[in-house]
Amino acid sequence: MYDAGGGGMKKLVIAAIVLAAAAAGLAAAEKTLAVSFGPVQELLQAKCAGCHDWAGSADGILGKVKPGAPEESLIWQKVSRGLMPPDGPLADAEKTLLQNWIAAGAPTDGAAAVDATTGATEAAGAATGDQAPSTFLGFKSKVAFHMATGYTSSALFLGAGIVGAVQWGTLMQASHEYRDLHGIDEGEISTQCADYISALRADSLHSALRWTHVGLLSAGEALYLADAITGISMLSKDRPGLTPQDIHRYAFFTHGALMISELVLGIASSTFLDLGDHWSIVGVGIAHTAIGVAIPVVMLGAGIYINSVFR
Repeated sequence: MYDAGGGGMKKLVIAAIVLAAAAAGLAAAEKTLAVSFGPVQELLQAKCAGCHDWAGSADGILGKVKPGAPEESLIWQKVSRGLMPPDGPLADAEKTLLQNWIAAGAPTDGAAAVDATTGATEAAGAATGDQAPSTFLGFKSKVAFHMATGYTSSALFLGAGIVGAVQWGTLMQASHEYRDLHGIDEGEISTQCADYISALRADSLHSALRWTHVGLLSAGEALYLADAITGISMLSKDRPGLTPQDIHRYAFFTHGALMISELVLGIASSTFLDLGDHWSIVGVGIAHTAIGVAIPVVMLGAGIYINSVFR
C-alpha cells in the first residue's frame, strides 16, 4: 500500500510539473504572439503605408519607435492621440498590439521583416505570375500625387502673382511718367492717359507678361483641380474638434474664395481703367496683388502643416 501510494504521489508530482511547464509554455507563446513583429508590420502597412514611406519597410518602422518606450515613440504618440490614421483611430485591440510590441522592445522576427515596396507583394506576384499593384498616375501612391500637385500648383500660383505684380508695377511706372510729362493731375485719368495705358498693355512686353500670368494661373488651376479631386477621394471621417484635416480642408475653401476674388478684381481693374477712376485702379491693383500672394501662402502653409503633423 505504501509503495502504491508513493508511486501515485510521484505520478501526481510529475503531472503537476508537466502541467506547469505546459502553462509556462502557453504563456510564453502568448507573449511571443503579442509582441511578434509580423502582425504589427501588417497593421502599419495596411493603415500607414499609403501615406508614409517608412511604413513600407521594417527598418522604416523601427526608425519611428523607441524600443521599450511607447510614450517616447513617434508612432505611438500619433496613434494614441488619434492623429493617425487620418481616416479614424485604430481599434483598441490594434492599439494594444502596437503598444505591447513597442513595450516589449520592438522585437523583429526575420520571417516578418519584409520590405513592402519590394517584398511580399512582389514575391506573391512572381509566384502567381501577376504583376505588383500599379502606381497612381506614375506616382508611388495617391498621397504622393496629391502632395506633388499641391506644391506644384502653389509654386505656379506664386509665379503668377510675381509676374502680375511686375506687370502692374511697370504699367504704373510708365503711366506716371506719361502723366507727369503731360501735366495730368494725379487724381484723374484723362482719356488720353487711359488710351496710353491701354496701348501699353498691348505692347510686346506687357502682352508677354499678361499671357505668362494667365498661363501660370491656368496651369496652376488645372493641377489644383487634380489635387482637389484626389483630396476629396481621400476625405477622412469628421471627428470632434479642430483637427489637422479640418485645417487642410478649410485652406482649400479659402483658396477657392480667394480665386473668385481675384477674378472679380481682375474684371474691376479693366472697368475702372475704362472709367478713368485713378484711385480705384490703385486700390484694386494693391488688393489684387495682395490676394495673389496670399493664395500660394495659404496653400503651401496648409500642405506643410499637415505634412509635419502626419510625417
